[in-house]
Amino acid sequence: MWNRQFISLCLILLVAGLVTAPIELLFPVYVEDVLGKTVWFAALLRSIPITLGGLFALVGGAFSDRLGRKLTLILGMTGALVVGIVFISKQLLLIWGVLCYQGIASGFRIAGGQSYLISAVDANRLGLAAAVYFLTYTFGGAVGSAIGGKLIDRFNYGVVGGGAIFVMALLILTALILLPRLPRESDERESFTQMLVGYRKALQHREIRLLLGMRFLPTYYWGTVSLLLPVLIDRAVGVKLAGYYGASRDLFAACCQLISGRICDAVGAKSTALVATCLVALIAALITLNTDSTILLFALGVFSAGAAWSISITMPRFIDEFFATEEKGRGVGITHLAWSSGFLSGHMVGGRLESVEISLSFAVAGGMVIISAILAFRLWRSETSV
Repeated sequence: MWNRQFISLCLILLVAGLVTAPIELLFPVYVEDVLGKTVWFAALLRSIPITLGGLFALVGGAFSDRLGRKLTLILGMTGALVVGIVFISKQLLLIWGVLCYQGIASGFRIAGGQSYLISAVDANRLGLAAAVYFLTYTFGGAVGSAIGGKLIDRFNYGVVGGGAIFVMALLILTALILLPRLPRESDERESFTQMLVGYRKALQHREIRLLLGMRFLPTYYWGTVSLLLPVLIDRAVGVKLAGYYGASRDLFAACCQLISGRICDAVGAKSTALVATCLVALIAALITLNTDSTILLFALGVFSAGAAWSISITMPRFIDEFFATEEKGRGVGITHLAWSSGFLSGHMVGGRLESVEISLSFAVAGGMVIISAILAFRLWRSETSV
């Protein structure tokens, strides 16, 4: 597992997480505090890169299978290069354009990064490798969230945005030089049209349909939580604690990912996904009943991240086992589309329901996770061995 390809990929993710996490975490706060808009408006803006990221993950998956994992990943990283502009400019048209490009690029980044991981690591170590893969990005994000919150509190949002652009430019140059190119897994090349048609064939398999449901529904919940909890904490005690919340959340999630990765290799992806989904459902119920307590929201949000992100650890193993060697990129693409659709739905519906009743937002999200637990149980009971 600890080959040069894997180590280089993780180091790149570490820095990328450090740079982009504070922008992603505190964007709703920025929209409310600086632009003077509502949380619902922030959700609308966030929906742009989420929607485009999901759609272009399909294209990115085909691109990765045909033209290579490294090239796809680096093209995707250019979205993180420009996203710092949203903390510099107050022009909504420019912010809209940046978010559109970020969304397109993120589809390539996800498809390239995860298919690079799957191709670089032995299948029997993929659970732990996926944990380390996500952990490096998570750990970088935790540090970045804490630093970003303090920098914004002491200086302004522009310092964080400008620093993100500078560091990402250096990171892309480093990746071009140091990230090894993986050998091509097949000499046969389908056209892009044939590759995109292959997604329809994938949907004919019951296990893949269950997998997509398990990817969509918990992510709906996570879309609601990631939008509302930083805003609720900021309203109660300020942006600095919102930054510390993001750091605590990501650090705890990183530890859970590492543990879940080892469990996934030991007992399988099905059992790991089932237990993690049930934990998310329990935490969702507790959040719904305790929306007035900042301390409990802080703690439950942290625990929620650990359980929700543990589900993500199982996805590379599912992709590796449900999709053929030459289809790994497209496997990442279609599951990321499910992720993006869930995150977008959670953001939009959760943000809208917040203006009606905050607990209603979390109740609907919790219901989605319960349905996901049923799907996870059905997959666990299926005869197909994963």
